[in-house]
Amino acid sequence: MAEQTLVTDVAALETLAPEWDALAVANGLPQMSPAWVLAWWRYVAPEGAEPRVVAVRDGERLIGLAPFYVEPQSGGRIDCRLPGIEIAGRLAPLAVADREWDVAAAIGAALTSADRRPDALRFEGIPIETKWLSALHDAWPGALRPPVRLMRVDGNPLISMREPSFEAWLSERSANFRQQMRRLRRRFEQAGGVSRLATRETLEVDAATLTRLHTMRWDRRDHSNLAELGGRFTAFTIALGTQLLDDGRFALRVLELDGEPVCAQLFVRAGATTLFVNGGWDERRAAFKPSLLCLLDAVEEAFALGVERFDLGVGEQSYKLRFADAGAPLAWGVLLAPGGRLPLSAARTVPALAEARLRDGARRMLSEQQVERLRATRDRLRGAR
Repeated sequence: MAEQTLVTDVAALETLAPEWDALAVANGLPQMSPAWVLAWWRYVAPEGAEPRVVAVRDGERLIGLAPFYVEPQSGGRIDCRLPGIEIAGRLAPLAVADREWDVAAAIGAALTSADRRPDALRFEGIPIETKWLSALHDAWPGALRPPVRLMRVDGNPLISMREPSFEAWLSERSANFRQQMRRLRRRFEQAGGVSRLATRETLEVDAATLTRLHTMRWDRRDHSNLAELGGRFTAFTIALGTQLLDDGRFALRVLELDGEPVCAQLFVRAGATTLFVNGGWDERRAAFKPSLLCLLDAVEEAFALGVERFDLGVGEQSYKLRFADAGAPLAWGVLLAPGGRLPLSAARTVPALAEARLRDGARRMLSEQQVERLRATRDRLRGAR
């Protein structure tokens, strides 16, 4: 019989770390590991956020963990969210295999019996394949089933890593891809280019480089959460590397030309899954296509480590699709808790649903080039104000 505990103190989370990490590894979700979530709490969590972490045990064994937090909304509405959407998607509760519905029932029981019970559970970038929305809907305590509203679905490209080696994988790509990658590697090496991984000695400098290059890349472009976080993202990256680097689960890859960084990309691993978090590159070196080269090096390293799934992150950007051979869509949705505040919570969800549908409709009708031109026009208008 599963029993649940509601943890409302960040410091108390550290005592769960070993068992919690084992769940993150088994689920292949590095962004749900204690190293990631605790670094998020220290450097990224919004002001006023409070933990509402549900730990679920069957006897002495931890069989599930949902690291929710609450952030009061306008009007006093209380939403439960999973941490980290500012940095990466694929956020979900954790459970041992085939116990998701038991864990979902325990999550519902813990949250509905809390002193300040939530009005809604917001899921941002949750893997559709996990079926957590269905599990929570079906297992929620009480006679009434909680309404679930789906806001949008985004693509999330993957490399399935089916081939036995990097060379075998490369041979399965198109002839144009192989020729371009090999040509770019030769040009980069002939120019004196170096590809290296951050060490404990270089971690702080390399993390700052990642933030700087990412911010430069997004300057005068659309909104970037990481650029907005700035130094907080640097501190998060350092904390994450400090915990995971020695275990080979953290890789901050830097490409240099003439001793100057031209690209930096962050990767985190749990079990057989590697996640490409994000990166940045110097547009003055665009001829070398450093972002493609950096990602290619990371894929080669993943094969050497025996990775079985390479998660390229939220969004179907063209450079990701050149590497991908599979996909696992992510959903944005909300579960509305039954109760006296349900009509108000439902009414407040309507504008978000309308905005999501409008945005998705625009994406379908406009080409990538048209969207980019609209963004550039918007930025010029903002600059003229």
